[in-house]
Amino acid sequence: MGINKKLKHAAAGLASSFVSRNNDVGGYWAPGLLYRDAAAGLTVQLRLTDRTAAPATPAAMLVMRNYAEFLRRALRKHGVDWEELALATVDVRFNAPHTGPRLACGEPFTCTVSLASKADSAVSASATSYCQRYEAGRFTARGGSDASVIAALG
Repeated sequence: MGINKKLKHAAAGLASSFVSRNNDVGGYWAPGLLYRDAAAGLTVQLRLTDRTAAPATPAAMLVMRNYAEFLRRALRKHGVDWEELALATVDVRFNAPHTGPRLACGEPFTCTVSLASKADSAVSASATSYCQRYEAGRFTARGGSDASVIAALG
């Protein structure tokens, strides 16, 4: 399998995982926490190769670290070395336009994962779902959650 197919597979896996109901941080759904912290443009960017996030909130930094590790493992499974990547980003746009059927409550959001290799291969994959902004006291944490993580996320 060529590098493009390997990167496309990894990007699709990250995008799918991101909108999954199992994407939680400290027991709360990560997209809801990111939505709460999103900048005025309702966007969040996680730069996995640079290990940065915009905005650089505690929740965004934790999600970025989790997904950087997720990507490392995915690439390793496909025989791609992390050092072959030139760029890896996860762009999340909240309140995004969506024409499909409404499958859940909240507003639509789109997650786009973009990967580029140093050999000039570039791919992206997107997934769309719905979420509500996290509000303290409105949602309960998933069982077995680490209280110290929850407290740090506000």
